[in-house]
Amino acid sequence: MKPTTTPSAMPPNTPSLFPGSLWVVAGMVAFAVAVAACSGTGDSATSSVEPSEPPAASTSIVESGPVEPAAGTSVELALEEPQSKILSAYHGLEALPVATNLLCPIAVDGEDGMPVVFSVQIDSDSVMANAFQVETASGEMVTPLCATLLPADEILEQRTVLLAGPFGTPNAPPLAVEVVGTLEDINGQSLQGERFTNITPLEAGPILVLAERFEVDAQGLVGECPTATQQVVQITWQGGVSGPMGSRLGEPQRLGISVRLQDGQTVTPIALADDDPDNHVLVCLDAATAAASVTVAPGLFHDPGDDPNPETRIDVDPG
Repeated sequence: MKPTTTPSAMPPNTPSLFPGSLWVVAGMVAFAVAVAACSGTGDSATSSVEPSEPPAASTSIVESGPVEPAAGTSVELALEEPQSKILSAYHGLEALPVATNLLCPIAVDGEDGMPVVFSVQIDSDSVMANAFQVETASGEMVTPLCATLLPADEILEQRTVLLAGPFGTPNAPPLAVEVVGTLEDINGQSLQGERFTNITPLEAGPILVLAERFEVDAQGLVGECPTATQQVVQITWQGGVSGPMGSRLGEPQRLGISVRLQDGQTVTPIALADDDPDNHVLVCLDAATAAASVTVAPGLFHDPGDDPNPETRIDVDPG
């Protein structure tokens, strides 16, 4: 994985194999998914950039937490049940690209992609398609054709399950996703019975659902950020993200992120890292004071359907 300040062999405006999130699949998951719809591991190289003033913040902000977008480009999202371990479910892509077939045991290109983000990391051995059901607009309960932690399967990720199947359309979106079978977190706790009804629709742009602070020498982070980095914040989107039209993340995205520290100071990242097609991005900071919250300006991070993010803000989990 490379910081976004390091030039890539891929031209700046060339779409990635897995656009955006499913993170939908990779955002999806890209998740890109591929896939975007879902958002892999890359080689590491680092460089730092002198931070400059971030873009002016917009007047409305989408707050963190499980949510159901209302009309408009930037809205407050309603929380799911307080104890729910599902942070978001994103109807991120209506037709998964052929590349998504690399993530699943059967062909799923052309199917819907839905990345489901959990508040806990998931035991990969327990991830099976029949552990999930999606309720369609007609009330039918559909078992996904595929369920996978790919592409967001790195050591600090593993919390986004990409579902693929016939879940709905823009005019008849899915209503809910439920864990109906054996699914466990990495501590062996069962997630069966978890249900989430605030499905983010196809036309909505991605928002932040989690931010976690790590020391620079944490497992999985060594070599990811420039040497001047003093702390790393991993931000998690609803699904895979990229720049516009599937392009690599770069200076516009770095400068569009502002981090408030616990002492009230606001700083800009010196680099972004882990620029792969899933829903996780590493924010490299050269400030020692712990990060308290992250705000992202609108229109910079795009999902696999090329929908841009609204302004979005989330508190940082101190870890």
